Amino acid sequence: MRGRAISKNQLAVIDVGSNSVRMVVYPAAALAAPPLFNEKAMCGLGRGQARGGALGVEAMQRAIDIIARFAHLAPAMGVSMIDAAATAAVREAANREEFIARVLEETGIPVRILSGEEEARLSARGVLAANPGARGMVGDLGGGSLELIHLDPDQKDGVGQRTSLPLGTLRLITGRASDGATLDREIDACLARVDWMDQARHGDLYIVGGAWRSLGRLEMARTRYPLRVLHGYTMPAARVASMCQLFAGLGPESLERIEHAPKERLDTLALAARVLGRLLRLSGAQRVVFSAHGLREGILYEHLSPAQQAVDPLMSSCRLTALAAARDPEDGLGHGHGDGARLTNWLAPLFPAESLDEKRLRLAAGLLSDIGWRIHPDERQDHAMADVLRAPLIGLDHTQRIKLALAIRFRYTHRGDSRWADRYGHLIEEEDRIWSRRVGQALRLAHTLSGGVMELLAQYHLSLDGDGIALHCEPGTSRLIGEAARKRLTAMARSFELPARIVSE
Repeated sequence: MRGRAISKNQLAVIDVGSNSVRMVVYPAAALAAPPLFNEKAMCGLGRGQARGGALGVEAMQRAIDIIARFAHLAPAMGVSMIDAAATAAVREAANREEFIARVLEETGIPVRILSGEEEARLSARGVLAANPGARGMVGDLGGGSLELIHLDPDQKDGVGQRTSLPLGTLRLITGRASDGATLDREIDACLARVDWMDQARHGDLYIVGGAWRSLGRLEMARTRYPLRVLHGYTMPAARVASMCQLFAGLGPESLERIEHAPKERLDTLALAARVLGRLLRLSGAQRVVFSAHGLREGILYEHLSPAQQAVDPLMSSCRLTALAAARDPEDGLGHGHGDGARLTNWLAPLFPAESLDEKRLRLAAGLLSDIGWRIHPDERQDHAMADVLRAPLIGLDHTQRIKLALAIRFRYTHRGDSRWADRYGHLIEEEDRIWSRRVGQALRLAHTLSGGVMELLAQYHLSLDGDGIALHCEPGTSRLIGEAARKRLTAMARSFELPARIVSE
């Protein structure tokens, strides 16, 4: 493996970008785990740099100083491997070898320089790792370049043709045209070089990069969007194009007056919006999906074994979230979610026509079905829902996240009225709310019947037919069904608009 061995089993990725230098420390072999450390410094290596020009002396020193800080912190954090990679500003600099040599000499960290094609491939791998089954195109906008990648299901790793273009925000500032129309023509001419774009036409556009993420957060704030997790935020392309038109016309002074505008990006946000708007027009994308995973997660992915790479990111992140809330962490996943598959299979007769995506989401709900146990019963349902809405889950979009969170809320109550939950109601369809209520009520019955000991569910099984929903009991066990379980069986059946009965076998 690349990098420098230090002490324990954690991986640090240092991203030496054109605008910022960042270190993220990951638990080894845990793509879905939240980073243990994440810090960046806006060093501006590409600021003022003409293509092929030298890196500035002050910018190089700022970058070396922050990398030295990271090298100092890593051993104390138990990092066993540092993988440092530099992108467009360093890649195209006349003095790149001098910079890389100084970093190694002064910090002990070897930095590899990624080619444009390799940077694009790693960005796409990071997106795919957090969005399995993604189709369309990835756009990764940095300070020095724009990487475009076709997500091609016919390729073994899902990564098709890719192109690196000199459309980074700092690059555009340096050679900026005098008026917007001229700049648009220059951007269009550059994008026209992507001869494979027709292959990704009318698909989704997954966007990565700090400037584009800032635009997404500004749009969330502007529209008072209730969910603040950016990853998986999805909008119709037409709405994003309108957003881009709005922000592209604002200068730094106007942007500065916007409460949530990041001060360090005021001079690049309008350019980022302009590039995204032109890309949408030429690509014909139908939707835009914001991805928090990109280049750094792609580098992490390369360090995983094939078995680790094959893990479903949603299931992995749900298990980690469940473990953090476990009643007894020593038993692996904890009381109540020790076997999400057992819960999922037990409920399966109630959902005979569900899709594979719904089954996957139902398994996720089973894994998270006991995360509210520490909360006071009077507050449990809304707090449990909030925990899912805010958890660092990947492998799902916002509609799926809200469906999952609402299912966990119904795991703790049969009541549908909640001003807090109503804030999210308009973001999903009525059929999604019905699904959430049914799954949540079924999980509530399962936990009540078993006391959270899922092995005891083997004494019972469910069936659904024209006469309603039946709870079948092994001989002698019907008397063990308490009043609470009987009430919850009735409430669950009501969510299906069916009667309930208990059958002793």
